[in-house]
Amino acid sequence: MRGVAAAALVLAVAAAGLAGPVARVERQGVELVLSVDKDAYARGEPVQMELVVHNPGPGAVTFQFSDSQRYDFVVQDDRGAVVWYWSRDKMFAQVLGSLTLMPGEERRFRERWDQRDLEGRAVPAGRYWIVGLFPPQRPILPELVGVRGPRVGVDIGLPSRSAVSAYHKVFRPGRVRVRFFPWAAEREVRRLLRALDLRVERTGPPGFWVVRTREADETWEVAQALNRSPLVEWAVPDYVLVPRR
Repeated sequence: MRGVAAAALVLAVAAAGLAGPVARVERQGVELVLSVDKDAYARGEPVQMELVVHNPGPGAVTFQFSDSQRYDFVVQDDRGAVVWYWSRDKMFAQVLGSLTLMPGEERRFRERWDQRDLEGRAVPAGRYWIVGLFPPQRPILPELVGVRGPRVGVDIGLPSRSAVSAYHKVFRPGRVRVRFFPWAAEREVRRLLRALDLRVERTGPPGFWVVRTREADETWEVAQALNRSPLVEWAVPDYVLVPRR
């Protein structure tokens, strides 16, 4: 896997570290990338969240802070009401601070939400929206107004579709499913795959590829390396749906 390690260094960009839905926005000279580990959760299952702050420009970018807080995660219900935010029960040192990101540098902030609201009660089943904030916003109002942070949706405790519930996933060792951005040129895609020593097993709808790793136990390592590329929207281990018995 020397090719994977080398390509990861060359292609280091703002990439989501979690395998679920991803959202990206640019503001104040940096790229903000928010990801969660899944798009659907059982009731009470922790929601893993990661916010990446990446400087894609040619110059340094500096942020000033009034205390030691650097970021926040906010959860809204499907109507837009704030049901939880990470900083709600945190104490931050009241000291001025700054954060400078050099060209190509990034910071990663990862937290989890236990599906409880601001009163500590388990939230009901439904659609929820995770928002990543950098710099943090104060105060957090009952509804977020004018916030341009990345935002991803997740389902909690919702019943599965009958067609899907009749099947279960079987992961295919050594195979990775990749979704490339629509603007990614095929020659650049193939160059990336060669750099990672991957072979194309099949292509599907435009932008969807399934690739094969050299060794079966390299699946997750390859998926992570692909997710670091600016050409890749997401990469996950490939699977097939098998009827339940």
